[in-house]
Amino acid sequence: MKKITFQQLFANPSVARLIGRLDTFFIKLPHLPKKIQLFLKTIVPFVALAFGIIGLLATVLGVLFLALALIAGDWWMAVEMLPTMIAVFLSMLFLLKSFKPMRQGNAVGWIYLFWAMLIEAGHLVSRLVSGDSEWYLGLISLLLTLYVLFEIGQFYVYKTDEKRSS
Repeated sequence: MKKITFQQLFANPSVARLIGRLDTFFIKLPHLPKKIQLFLKTIVPFVALAFGIIGLLATVLGVLFLALALIAGDWWMAVEMLPTMIAVFLSMLFLLKSFKPMRQGNAVGWIYLFWAMLIEAGHLVSRLVSGDSEWYLGLISLLLTLYVLFEIGQFYVYKTDEKRSS
């Protein structure tokens, strides 16, 4: 049985084509000047790495708090924490995986960032359903992040060589 890699699962050519369809919406929006786009292309991998590291720390702390909640018998708190912990963990995973490919100009890293944004969108929906009164801040953040992501997408080329991109 052939082993499926992270890239084959989450950043395969069909996923890239599907995400590419969203570009038809973002291409209609006003574009940032080329110098700003190039600057963003330079810093986004490092911002993703920084947030990935913060997510790793948040995951470790979340597990500790979850353990404390379970020890204290506060099952409701544990149930409320679980969706956020899962979202933070998955986002952290994609953010950390995106750094190296993005630094190499590989669209695989860009796709990983897109997955992190999808996870954030799902988490935003769960916050909305649970009655979070500040959900609109998450929505603004998500839309701005997607705008920046699609603004710099043109600088990345999909490379199928997994040894260089994973």
